Amino acid sequence: MVDIEKIEKRTVRSFYEDGLFEIALGLAFLLLGGYFFLQAVVPEDSAFGSVLSVLFIFVIFFAVFFVNRLLRFLKRRITYPRTGYVAFKKKEPSPKRRVAAAVTGGLMGASLAALYGLSPSVRTLLPALNGILLAVVVLLIANKIGLIRYFVLAAVSVVIGFAVTAAGSGDIKGISLYYGLFGAAVTVSGLAALFVYLKRSPRPAAEGPEGPDAH
Repeated sequence: MVDIEKIEKRTVRSFYEDGLFEIALGLAFLLLGGYFFLQAVVPEDSAFGSVLSVLFIFVIFFAVFFVNRLLRFLKRRITYPRTGYVAFKKKEPSPKRRVAAAVTGGLMGASLAALYGLSPSVRTLLPALNGILLAVVVLLIANKIGLIRYFVLAAVSVVIGFAVTAAGSGDIKGISLYYGLFGAAVTVSGLAALFVYLKRSPRPAAEGPEGPDAH
């Protein structure tokens, strides 16, 4: 009997095996780390500080756009010529799922706003909280695709978050340091996976002309 669930899991896992998703995501995290670093060093009452605060939502959208575009570009140049392309049938989200997604997004935004409104002593825990939240997200992906390195990245996220918090780096500067370090870890993981993928899946040689006139 054909195990459809196992086949689907293997197909989804193949999307992540080349490491390109990690490379794109890691670079996006580095971008966020740079943004938070600017927020930490630029005075809030300055004109540039006010602009940075307003630009936060645009930075998030740009990071998502960046990951999507870079991943498509790299897949077309590196992965698809070697191991082909798998197209998944798109499912229209049900109204319940749309509402659930909207509520989840609203709750996350409200939670972040509430965290920033807390006392300075509590805000110093933000790097550890970010480490835990991203570890949960990475664990969900790891459970879905079954790649060991994603379980390792989840643990790394927690370790970095708690280490930055324990170092007393502060709230914004600590978040900047967390995203910088975790972004670097994710990028290195992706580069290592890409190296292994390229070794295992060399690009097929171009087919030459056949027949007696080929020589």
